[in-house]
Amino acid sequence: MEVKGENIIFLLGAGASYEANIPISFQMVDEIETLIKKDDKWNKYEDLYYYLKSSIQYGDGIFGNFDEPFNVEKLLIVISEIEKRDKNIMYPFIGTWNIRLTDLAGKNFENLKEFKELIVNKLNEWVRLKNYDKANYYEGFASLKNEIGNLLKVFTLNYDLCFERVVGKDQNVELGFNNATKEWHYTNFDSIDSKDFFLYKLHGSINWYTTDDKISKLKISDDPVEVPELIFGIQHKMTSIDPYFFFASEFRKQCLDNETKLLVCIGYSFSDEYINNIISQAVLEKDETQILVVAGPNDDKDEIKKDISDKLNVDLSAIKVETVGAKKFLVEVMNKDYLAQYIHDSKDAPF
Repeated sequence: MEVKGENIIFLLGAGASYEANIPISFQMVDEIETLIKKDDKWNKYEDLYYYLKSSIQYGDGIFGNFDEPFNVEKLLIVISEIEKRDKNIMYPFIGTWNIRLTDLAGKNFENLKEFKELIVNKLNEWVRLKNYDKANYYEGFASLKNEIGNLLKVFTLNYDLCFERVVGKDQNVELGFNNATKEWHYTNFDSIDSKDFFLYKLHGSINWYTTDDKISKLKISDDPVEVPELIFGIQHKMTSIDPYFFFASEFRKQCLDNETKLLVCIGYSFSDEYINNIISQAVLEKDETQILVVAGPNDDKDEIKKDISDKLNVDLSAIKVETVGAKKFLVEVMNKDYLAQYIHDSKDAPF
C-alpha cells in the first residue's frame, strides 16, 4: 500500500527527548528527593512531599495498582486539585481535610503553593536546552516528510522545544500561532498549504505564555519564558484555555479517521488514561489500525506488548514494538518503506 501522510500520526512521550539529555519522570523524582535532602529552599517541604507521595501510592494500592509508577505529573495533578480547596467539585462531600495535610500545607495552603512553584520552576529548567545538537536525531522526521511528500501530524505530551528547534530549522511546522501577532487560534490549522507538519503540544510548552489582558490570550515567545503555560492532567486540558480542548479533540479525530492506519508512539509510557481511551477506541473500531511502539533498547518486547494490551484492552496483534530507542529509530530505522509494512486496509490479509 502506498504510504501517505494521512495514513500516519505520531505521538511523542518523554522518552522521545531522553537522548537529548532531557530527564524522564523517574529521574525528575530522584532529583526532587535529592534537593529535599540537600537544598535549604527545598528541605522545609520534606514532610509535605513524603505525605503527598505516600498518599498517592496508597490511593493506587487501594485499586490494586501496586506497580503504578510515581511521577512528577501525578504529583502536580494532586497538588493542583488540593489547591482548589473549597472550589473543588468534591468539597461538599469531603467534610474536612486530613489533619496531617492541613498541618503540612500551612495557613491557606501556602506551603503547598510554594512547593508547587519550586517543582514547576525546576521542571521548566529540566526541559530547557542550551543548544539542540544532542536533539539532532529529530531530523528523522524531516527526512520522512521529504520521502512521503505531504503533511505529517505529530502530537506530543512534552514541553520541550526539540521538534521546533530541530525539525523547524528547514521545515514549516504549524503550532497554531499567528506569525504577526504571536497569538494562538485554531484556524491556523485550517490550511495545509506550504505546511510540512502540524505539531499539537497537548500539555503546553516552555515558550508559551498567557497575557494579563481582560480576555487572557495565549501567545508564543521565541525563547523559553519564566512562567510558561503548562498543564497537568486531563481535568486541566478540558478547563484551561482553548488549545487543550482543541488538541485533545484533534487527537481523537485523527485516531478515528478512516485514513489513519498507523499510530507511531515514541517514548510514550501509556500512563495517560484519556489518551489511552482514544487509542483503544480507534483500534477496536477499525481493525486495520496498528500501534507501533518505540521503546528503550533495554526494554522487553513481550512485556511491553502485554502491558499495553492490558492498558488498552486490545489484542496483542495490533501492537508492534521496536526496542531501539528514539534516536536510533528516527535516524536508522524509520523511513517510508519501513512504515509501509505496518499499513494495510481492512480487506488486506494481516501480516
